[in-house]
Amino acid sequence: MQSSLYKEFLELANRSQDRVNLWNGCGTLERFVVNSHCYVAKISSVPNDLKHRVIEQSSFSLKRKVRSYEKEQLFYKQYSGVLNPLCTVPKVYELHKEQGTFVTILADFRTLGFENKASASFEDIVAILTWLAGFHAIWLEQSTSHSLLAEFGEGNYWHFKTRPDEFKKMPGGPLKQHAQKIDQILTATTFKTLIHGDAKLANFAFNNKAVIGYDFQHVGVGIGLSDVMLLLTSVLECNELEALSDKLLDIYFMALANCMAKCHVQLSSQDVEREWRPLWPLIWADFHRFLVGWKPDHKKINHYMKYQSKKLPLFL
Repeated sequence: MQSSLYKEFLELANRSQDRVNLWNGCGTLERFVVNSHCYVAKISSVPNDLKHRVIEQSSFSLKRKVRSYEKEQLFYKQYSGVLNPLCTVPKVYELHKEQGTFVTILADFRTLGFENKASASFEDIVAILTWLAGFHAIWLEQSTSHSLLAEFGEGNYWHFKTRPDEFKKMPGGPLKQHAQKIDQILTATTFKTLIHGDAKLANFAFNNKAVIGYDFQHVGVGIGLSDVMLLLTSVLECNELEALSDKLLDIYFMALANCMAKCHVQLSSQDVEREWRPLWPLIWADFHRFLVGWKPDHKKINHYMKYQSKKLPLFL
């Protein structure tokens, strides 16, 4: 049976004038008002004939995209409620799935003064790093197999096991030759947590007091630094990466230690940092591998990324 909010949305949807298209025809974000309260409905589905200049839709990639919507709704339903006060996410009201279409109804964070930004200041980056540190601290475990792995699988959208199509398209070279070894090292870490998986600037919004994070399609188990890496690719140019990365890593690990203490995590933050920080070049090489197979002319393939990938022999 349809709930009242969902029915209200269906009645208003055709008259909606506040609609944003999602990536490549995979749905819309639609804002609507019921009894003076503002809501956002995320309508997600994957077209069977999805068209993209660098993507040829396969049955494997179709299943991966559908799974991403399932994971997002699972996260909102069972896990988002434990995040406050360390990190803020939109309040979820209703979750629906009908004939391959996923409908997620959330509070409109704009009514709380949150706004997206096209570019980030240093202070904005620090605010997101602090949000990520809180997110990672909550689910940090010392285990070869994280307790949430069975539910969510591995996090982020570029990890090796979910990108056979892109791997096949890659030209030969060290990244392709050692792709599986890179994945093995990154998935064999002692410390693992739940990661956001798509921690780019566009998935965060700001008010004068806090930052809010959303879009959990690629949530899953992994290394917190993969979120940090992706964030930095979305807010810093190559010269800024070279100048600021080490400082921002220091800030992230200090924030992680503080959040672990607040969560009463019975693990050593120094041990986590000792394991994760040296993997920084490998995390970049892993993303580099994906981009080369997906979109080899991508602007994120810059000197900083290539320099990190050249450190591969240190791990082999």
